[in-house]
Amino acid sequence: MRRSSLLLLAAILPLAACSHAGGNASAEVGSLPAKVSDGPQECNPEKLESFTGKTADEATIKKLVADSGARNARVVKPGMAVTMDFRQDRVTVQVDAQNRIERASCG
Repeated sequence: MRRSSLLLLAAILPLAACSHAGGNASAEVGSLPAKVSDGPQECNPEKLESFTGKTADEATIKKLVADSGARNARVVKPGMAVTMDFRQDRVTVQVDAQNRIERASCG
């Protein structure tokens, strides 16, 4: 029985090292928050096309978020892994290697 307890502990310990305390669990790499309002915010896809080809600097992303009505943005660089979850309050911005916006979409 004692040996099995040690094996169980050895299996669980590495998992504990991967967890972290504190922080914002919903924060995403490349996210920029917009102004938070009291009501729900949804991304409007019709407002996104005009940003294609522009450099994805902080000011452009903030304007894109504000114009689209989204709450935040997720900037996706080439080869970057992202979650497949859909969020109505987020705009996803795909950029090329030169940080130019290739596509922006709601979700």
